Amino acid sequence: MSRDFDEKRDFIRMLLDVPLHCKDPGTGETLTGQAHDLSSKGVAFVLDRAYEPGKRLEVRIRPEKSVVPPLHARVEVVRVEPDVSGRSFRIGARILEYL
Repeated sequence: MSRDFDEKRDFIRMLLDVPLHCKDPGTGETLTGQAHDLSSKGVAFVLDRAYEPGKRLEVRIRPEKSVVPPLHARVEVVRVEPDVSGRSFRIGARILEYL
């Protein structure tokens, strides 16, 4: 069984649709968004605010069901795109450290 191009990564991404809490350690600002996928090296999520690539944040995922274990990590933003709604932003981040 071959994988398509998007799945030829070191770690396969797990699709999610769970709440994500994001904190800017520099300002203390905390936002709630939606996590969309996760791998051992990265996470993609949607927020109502954009962050510049290189920005370091803390993220927490506490799923309601035990399908995915809780996650608390320090991440670095690597990609930001407007969401299809035009009111929020899809953010791709590299996991730097699990907390």
